[in-house]
Amino acid sequence: MEKMKKIAVAAVFVLTLFGIAAAHLLLPDAALSGPERRKLAQAPEITAKAVLSGDYFADLEKYLLDQFPARQYFRMMKAVFRYEVLGMKDNNQLYQAQGHLMKLEPQLESTQISLAVARMNAIIDAHPEMAAAYDAVIPDKNYFLAEKHGYPAMDYEALLAQTSKIRGVHIDLFPYLTEADYYRTDSHWRQDRILPAAQALAQAMGVSVDPADAYTVETRQGFYGVYAGQAALPVEPDTLFVMESDVTRDAVVTSLEHPGRKSVYVWENFAGMDPYDVYLSGAEALLTLENPHAKTDRHLILFRDSFGSSMAPLLLSGYSKVTVVDLRYITSALVHEYVDFTNADVLFLYSTTMLNAGGTLK
Repeated sequence: MEKMKKIAVAAVFVLTLFGIAAAHLLLPDAALSGPERRKLAQAPEITAKAVLSGDYFADLEKYLLDQFPARQYFRMMKAVFRYEVLGMKDNNQLYQAQGHLMKLEPQLESTQISLAVARMNAIIDAHPEMAAAYDAVIPDKNYFLAEKHGYPAMDYEALLAQTSKIRGVHIDLFPYLTEADYYRTDSHWRQDRILPAAQALAQAMGVSVDPADAYTVETRQGFYGVYAGQAALPVEPDTLFVMESDVTRDAVVTSLEHPGRKSVYVWENFAGMDPYDVYLSGAEALLTLENPHAKTDRHLILFRDSFGSSMAPLLLSGYSKVTVVDLRYITSALVHEYVDFTNADVLFLYSTTMLNAGGTLK
């Protein structure tokens, strides 16, 4: 009887091993990992140079790991085991608190913040023809939850001390935000929750934006944010919220990179790699939003990261035109070739995460 048990265990092991190998050979290779939002390694080409240098075997290992059958299931099992069995407090530097997934970012990168501040000041100094310059910092979710739940957090006071050197009028958004204003599975804020922050920005810049009753809220179920895929934990999806109004529906949106009229909200992107790209088509170097209902001729130039994609539509009702610039994709030395700064309000709106990687601003 004991011998039969050993044979059965060995048989199961061999069948499992060969079954996985067969599945690896028979199943088509995936090009992308939606949950991780990245390209997956493909089968490397066998060349004498690659084999002799060892590069082929390193690339082969990456390929086999990326294309492993049922890879997402095993990623989830590993994450659950780390949390529930080993009692680990994070997985892939992501943790859970009050229903939110968050990424640890405890190290303040002072040099990176200095680079961001210098880039903003250079733009301000280069354009004395602007009406006024403003800056605002968007806190990440760790600001609200990290220390409260025993996780390390960056020194936000030191960060704000550095950004106070920006030669513009500082607008404090921290009092208008809580952790409830952010998606549970994503790093970004919810557009339906940030109208008070939009109104604070507008008031500081001397304009008024539409009140809440000017908007209708449209939703899409099943939004898994960037942290859901990275954490690999079984979590409930978010609902994506979009604030629609006559201004956003009728706005004329043009792109530097993709000629032709665009929409403020691009719903087909909800099924893409990053559903948050519904807002202003996601990553774009330079966009212009024109408001046909404007009661003013004022122009706003918004330097932003991805958070600005959902804020810009809420600020549009206070301006005739909003130009949205992402310095990760266009160098500041070229902006003046496409944007007229004359009598424009200029707002630098960046998250703490972006400022902590300020060297990515060109």
